[in-house]
Amino acid sequence: MNIEQKNKLIIISSPSGAGKTTLCKLLLKKMNNVSLSISYTSRNKKLNEINGKDYKFVNKKDFLKLKKNNYFIETAKNFNHYYGSPFNNLKKASKLNKHLLFDIDWKGARKIRNKFLKNDIIDFFILPPSVKELRKRLIKRGRDNRNEIDLRLSYALDEIKHYNEYRYILINQNIHQTTKDIIKIIEYHLFLNDNKKILNKNLKKLINFK
Repeated sequence: MNIEQKNKLIIISSPSGAGKTTLCKLLLKKMNNVSLSISYTSRNKKLNEINGKDYKFVNKKDFLKLKKNNYFIETAKNFNHYYGSPFNNLKKASKLNKHLLFDIDWKGARKIRNKFLKNDIIDFFILPPSVKELRKRLIKRGRDNRNEIDLRLSYALDEIKHYNEYRYILINQNIHQTTKDIIKIIEYHLFLNDNKKILNKNLKKLINFK
């Protein structure tokens, strides 16, 4: 049985280097009714990352213990590291009356779809303009050596195969335009949702009218 959600679950997925993390940061700046689901991870913290803001960093043993205790909505393993979205983020977003934004891969997105109602989810898959451009972006980031970049590209090609599981597929040629496009789609869904609530309220009045 799928769980009904008060607010929307917004999923952004993409192969590494296609821009999903930057898109999420821009969405959070421009939409004050959205909060980020901060993932837990067993990998080491990178130089510019902040624990509790970018990720919650835990060791592998603690992560697996949390997973065993059903602490996570979804988990995935990438490049020998674990990632997971805690259920607690849903409660926090609900209390703040905000929609929850997930920066996750296709495996995590699939698990969320299996747990929640389709109408409560707005999911996007972000594609790079080309594999050549993706390689350029990965090199430009300067985070990985050549072997790691080749591994990420190989994994990216596998991820791209799952694009058709998503409702919306966008090619990220320009990060600011892609952000605008995502916001328009989200606002469209929120408009429909608000209209449905008003309609249901009016229908109840009609049905109960004496």
